[in-house]
Formats: sequence, structure tokens, C-alpha cells
Amino acid sequence: MTKILHIENTSICNAACPMCARNVNGEGIASTVTLGSLPFEKFQQHVLPHLLTLDKIFFCGSVGDPCGDKNLLKAITWVKSLRPDMVIGLNTNGSIQNVEWWRKLAQQLTGVYDYVVFSIDGLEDTNHIYRVRVPWHKIMTNAQSFIDAGGSAHWDMLVFEHNKHQVEECKALADSMGFTWFRVKETDRWDQFDLKSIKPASEANYIDYNNIDVIQCERNIEDSTYIDYKGQEFPCCHIGEMYYSTTQRDNNEDILSHTPEELMTEYQTRLDNNNPFYTCKRACGKTAGKHSQWKQEIQLK
Repeated sequence: MTKILHIENTSICNAACPMCARNVNGEGIASTVTLGSLPFEKFQQHVLPHLLTLDKIFFCGSVGDPCGDKNLLKAITWVKSLRPDMVIGLNTNGSIQNVEWWRKLAQQLTGVYDYVVFSIDGLEDTNHIYRVRVPWHKIMTNAQSFIDAGGSAHWDMLVFEHNKHQVEECKALADSMGFTWFRVKETDRWDQFDLKSIKPASEANYIDYNNIDVIQCERNIEDSTYIDYKGQEFPCCHIGEMYYSTTQRDNNEDILSHTPEELMTEYQTRLDNNNPFYTCKRACGKTAGKHSQWKQEIQLK
């Protein structure tokens, strides 16, 4: 029974973040990625079988920004018309679309737990260092429009050497603008990327994920499924992302040797046999992995 659908509704994005599978260390578009969005009809086909059991749908991209999809508002309106109680969330860099679009989005996301995560990695002089090609003032204008129209906005800040001194100032700005949450994390992707211009906020210790034995599978805990912009279903976004990543092909040949359909059961077979995919160990290790990235989670209102 699926309770959460994670939808990557588009591969369209205006940014060139150097640790994104969309490109190769921030350059160009990866050969594995084609530009396009999930057709509205396919979106409906994926949602309808789970409509009565779903608790939440959230739009978040491994290679795209959900706001780049011209059908996003239409999709949310359709879901809310059938299930007004459905929790809807999305993650974005915040600089796509205009203030009127963001007002309309806020008018749709009226549920108590509906939200938008704005990924803002610093202030005007630093955000663009990682969020390459993302205009700061556009983010601030759009976020304020969304908040003023009643939307619940979360500020997520990736901290690096170049912006770690701005955490308190960013938190104060988030509070003054009316953000609901302010959260800080340090990426764990240093084993995947060797960047020259961007340094970690603190010493990045290499973790041998091959030796992590205990797995807490997020997909199984949440009863969730990930759907990419082509309409392919994967167990989770971590496994799905590896279909597009060009930096970690060697570590994920075992994933790439399977079709998405096969992976829907193969990941569990691997877990049951104590031989999980490397990606599963990276993402869902009990004492390491993505949950260890979070450094602050502060509710502002």
C-alpha cells in the first residue's frame, strides 16, 4: 500500500548545481538526461490507483526543478479536487516562475501540512556559488509572494566553507520574511564529487559505505514510491538518481544492470539477503547516510 508518492515531474531546471546528476560537475547536461516533463495524463495514471491510500504527494527533482513543469499547478488542482486533505509539498530553488504563479500556488496549498521547501544556500553574495545561475532577488521575491499569500515556506540551507558564516543571518532573514522552518545541512556527497572551487564546511570524512551493514530502508518505512519525469517507477529517488548520474557509474553497475521494473523488487531481495545496493547503504545506513546531513531544524512559527 503506497502512502507517499515522490514525483519528479520534470527534468527542466535553470540551475547548474555542481553536485547534481543533471550535469557533470556543473557543466552542460548529462548525456543520460533528456529535457521534458511528465505528461499530465501519465501523472493521473500513477496517482489514481493509490488515491484512497495516499497520505502525501511531493514534487522534488534529482535532475529537474518541479516549478519548471507548466502543468504543476494543474496537477495540484486536480489532486486537491479529489482529495482536499492530501498533503502536497515541493522542493525548489525558488527562482522559476513569477509572483502571480507563486500566489496561485499558495492558494492551492492551504492544507495544514502543505509546504514548499526553498533551497537557498546563503545570501546574495554566496547563494550562486553552489546554486549556479539562480538569481537571488528572484528567489526572495517569489518566496515572499508565496508567504504573503498564505503559503508555508521552509528555508533549507546547504552549508559549505564559503557560506557557513551566514547561517545566523539567513535564519534571521527567514524569520523576518515569515518562513515556517529554517533547516541547515551539510552534504555527504564528497565521496562522489571532487570539486575544486567548493569546499565542505567542516572536514569531510570518507565513509566506506560498503562496510555499513544495518539498513533502515526509507522506502519501506514510509511506504513510498518514486516516479521520474519519464513515468518510470523506482523504489526511491536514490536508486532512480543513479540511472542518471555520470559520476558514480562504477559503484552502481548492479543497479544499471536492471530495468526500473526489476528494481521494484530487486532492492528488497538484496535487503533480505543482506546484500543491499551500494546506493541503499549510502542513503539509508542507520548511522551514516543522508540523515546525518541535518545539523539544525528550527521551527520559526
